[in-house]
Amino acid sequence: MRIRTLASAAVLAGAALLGGAGQAGAHGDTIVFKITALGDGHTRAAALWANDNDPVAEKVAATLSAVADDGRSVGPWKLEPVPDSPGTLTTALALPPGHWAVTVESGFPALGRGQADLTVTAVPGTAPSQGPGVEPGAPSTPPPSVNDTAAAPAASSSDADSSWTVVVVAAVVAMAAVAIAAALLRRRRAAG
Repeated sequence: MRIRTLASAAVLAGAALLGGAGQAGAHGDTIVFKITALGDGHTRAAALWANDNDPVAEKVAATLSAVADDGRSVGPWKLEPVPDSPGTLTTALALPPGHWAVTVESGFPALGRGQADLTVTAVPGTAPSQGPGVEPGAPSTPPPSVNDTAAAPAASSSDADSSWTVVVVAAVVAMAAVAIAAALLRRRRAAG
């Protein structure tokens, strides 16, 4: 009787894990970005699943690059999550005033891309922040902690590891359920 209870628990756990993995895949495999700029030049990008426009709840590895009408270019700048706003990302640095063709691209949890033309105006009483990578034109004054010259980030190993962990745990639970079922079947045949 105890083995039957353990087998049932293992099967239910495996079904729950596999069911959750199936629901995550229901969003599709492509991300689209809706890009906007705040008045101070900070760019925001809403990461949405392409097939259902649901916000991407997972951590997103994405970068922003931009080219101004006058030839200046910035990026790639790493995008960071906006607290309390699922699927919304922003830049640590602000775009300088001007008209910008902005591109956002992601590599994790899925490939994604978005483009927008944005006009950034100077905010009275503030100087726009500019980072390295702002080419010809205004001088560069980055905050010391921002490294915006790095290439687009690869999926972090912890994010990739957690995805594989779910798959491995589900496979182990499924194999355990099969082994328990086989043991029960052998016991039943031996008793009968």
